[in-house]
Amino acid sequence: MKKVILFLMLILSSLSFAAKKLYVGTNAEFAPYEYLENGKMVGFDIELMDAIGEELGYEIVWNNMSFDGLLPALQMKKIDAVIAGMSQTPERQKAVTFSMPYLLFSSDEHYVIVNEESNYVKKEELNGKKIGVQIGTMQEEFAKDLGGLPQLYNSWTGALMDLQQNKIDAVIIADVSGEEYLKTMKGIKKIDVVEENFPGASIALRKGETELAEQINQAILKLDSNGVYIEILKKYFPDKINKYYEYKSKSN
Repeated sequence: MKKVILFLMLILSSLSFAAKKLYVGTNAEFAPYEYLENGKMVGFDIELMDAIGEELGYEIVWNNMSFDGLLPALQMKKIDAVIAGMSQTPERQKAVTFSMPYLLFSSDEHYVIVNEESNYVKKEELNGKKIGVQIGTMQEEFAKDLGGLPQLYNSWTGALMDLQQNKIDAVIIADVSGEEYLKTMKGIKKIDVVEENFPGASIALRKGETELAEQINQAILKLDSNGVYIEILKKYFPDKINKYYEYKSKSN
């Protein structure tokens, strides 16, 4: 009888563990936040979310999808959360609940990148010009604010490849990802920056899931206090370490 009870307890325990999963969506086209390396998703967001899951007792189940499909998938309950370098724009805040910003440093610049043979020297010259952006991102609004004509792409890589071939006039992209592309792609250059005034990248949850948002917030703070956060930061954003300490000194 004891063996039967023990067996049933083991089954219930394993079922309970298996049920503790958090399905998380991302778009692995946004190095160093999330990207593919030898067919595997890696990046700052990936490691941070895995660490948050471990802290909260969740197994993270990853779903790689198009950026513009992330919030619809969240609202349709195909996934439970989104982490993809996503900032809290007013429009998004109406649709979902966000965690606290998880980039514990100031990162509010977006690069204006053009073909290296271009004569453009400042963003104001892009009025009426074709500006490539990934569909569903805030950069589309930046392009419109400059008087540009947003050209929508499924990926940043596609936009920048068209820029290399002079099919468009410019691309607006977040600074850290822009740096990665500038290192690896030939024929492009940065000429200017666009300042962002929205709260930084945050984890999106279904509207009203404030309890889970607070749990994630506490996990981020715990990972920061125990040194896990800074180790992940050093790996993917080594040039942001000074900004991290500046941010910490101001917030304390």
